[in-house]
Amino acid sequence: MKNIFKLKNLYILIAVVALGYGAYYFGTQNTETSSSSKTLELTTTEIQKGDLAKKEEYNGTLRQTNSRVLNSPLSGVVTFAPKEGTIINFGEVLFAVDNKPVILVEGKTPFYRTLDLNSDPGPDVFQLERALVFLGYAAEDFVPDETFDETTSNMLNSLYIDYKIETKSEITPSEQVAINLKQTEVENIEDTISNGGTTLAEVNSKKKILEDLQKDSVTTLAEVNSKKKTLDDAIENSTKENAAWQAATNLIEDYNQQISLLKDLTNPRTIAKSQETRDEEIKDYEDLIEEQKRIREMEEGEGSVVDATEALAIENAQKAYDDALKSYNEGVDATEALAIENAQKAYDDALKSYNEGVDQESELAKAKEELNELKLSAQSETFSPTNAYASKTAIIVGSYISDVGSAVTLNSPLYNISSIGIEVVFQVDATDQETVSLGDSVEIELPTDERVPTVITFIDQVVTQTQAGEFIEVTLEVLNPEEIEAYDQAPVKVFVTTEISENVLYVPVNALLALAEGGYALEIYDGELDGGTFEGESGVDTSYVAVEIGVFTDGFVEVKGNISEGQTVVVPR
Repeated sequence: MKNIFKLKNLYILIAVVALGYGAYYFGTQNTETSSSSKTLELTTTEIQKGDLAKKEEYNGTLRQTNSRVLNSPLSGVVTFAPKEGTIINFGEVLFAVDNKPVILVEGKTPFYRTLDLNSDPGPDVFQLERALVFLGYAAEDFVPDETFDETTSNMLNSLYIDYKIETKSEITPSEQVAINLKQTEVENIEDTISNGGTTLAEVNSKKKILEDLQKDSVTTLAEVNSKKKTLDDAIENSTKENAAWQAATNLIEDYNQQISLLKDLTNPRTIAKSQETRDEEIKDYEDLIEEQKRIREMEEGEGSVVDATEALAIENAQKAYDDALKSYNEGVDATEALAIENAQKAYDDALKSYNEGVDQESELAKAKEELNELKLSAQSETFSPTNAYASKTAIIVGSYISDVGSAVTLNSPLYNISSIGIEVVFQVDATDQETVSLGDSVEIELPTDERVPTVITFIDQVVTQTQAGEFIEVTLEVLNPEEIEAYDQAPVKVFVTTEISENVLYVPVNALLALAEGGYALEIYDGELDGGTFEGESGVDTSYVAVEIGVFTDGFVEVKGNISEGQTVVVPR
């Protein structure tokens, strides 16, 4: 079933009208009452040559893109909100909460952190600086980068003044207190260093001495178990049969079994062989047995025999295990205990000294860095994510959720928004999906009858099933949305090119004359015209040339016959 949204081809109606006119025209030309010449005032056109595209018409819906809800990054009372339908451009205020404005800036990265002279470089800094350039707060030679520096701070200060946002005019009392406290800390550490002190390296050295003494003086249960495992492994390896010897023994047993089978005359397989064949096979097996016996003789450790090397390994492992077990059971002697006690005291003293003075050099460096950050923060203009809202395009204000005077909390919805981008959606019969491709140019007709270009940006791969049939949804992007009125959810006509006839002759559809005997003709005039109006006598000053018709599109039709480009065609008014 064809798409119910596809319109009927209007050219059928045009052809019927043309047929009626042609029949009437030729009928009146042939009647006796019209035997006398009549002069008709008719317009003319020329046969043109070029490409003619056949277009299929669909019903579509024009809508704004990227529709979403704008949420408040602040808590308070809404003190400003633009009117519904307003287009907010970059640099304009989206809304204000407690008289704190939020500015729309161009960008694709949401602002997510506070920025000042202490901030690490990042793409959000570059986006902020680019917005400041766009809004006219940068010098001509300024080039945006990812570093927040004094220039960035100064540009922000100018913007804040213009938008009546609180600026960093001077160091606040609380900031000065924090700076003074950190300055005192730096001075105290410097005094401690000048008077000497214990470093972290010294503490770690004392700790290592203590740990080494504890490790050397005491045999742990884990060490005893390790020695025991070594002994067990040595015993197991000594009693384990030699693999090569065992393999040779197994083969000898197999070969003897084969010889027994060859000598068993009750075995059907045996008696099926000749005596000569059996003797040869027995001889082969006996040779193989001798070969495996020689291999077995070369292997040591046959069976479960423990050789001298294995016995020595067991003896050494046994002694190591016994010594470890004895040491574990006896514990630490007096001399070792005194050494450990002294090392423990030295470590405790060093740790106490370190805790009192800490690692002075690193602490001093850290304190100085923190002091510098406090000073920078105190003198830097600060950018908060609540100061601006990043968007790829300007924003159209939609319906309100919280209007002026409303109390809002963090992330409360304010109003619906959409970008100024415009798209069109329409449905194509699933059987006709080969007529549309991504990137194809498509023309649409607005409610104002204006035609504008679009391009196919999305073709749904999922087929939608309805009672009317199966369809796929296609999305078009309007190429120049800023040049047309901002419609939303408006019906439009979509013209999809389905066939192109290249380098063909064509005329307006109403230039066709339907012949009584069937087919079509053009009324050709070969003379000179004055002002483009034909005032001669049809059939006398003109001739009728039969033509075949081809593609219909936009009021034109492809024609074929004994005609040529540029010929004058008479068209009834």
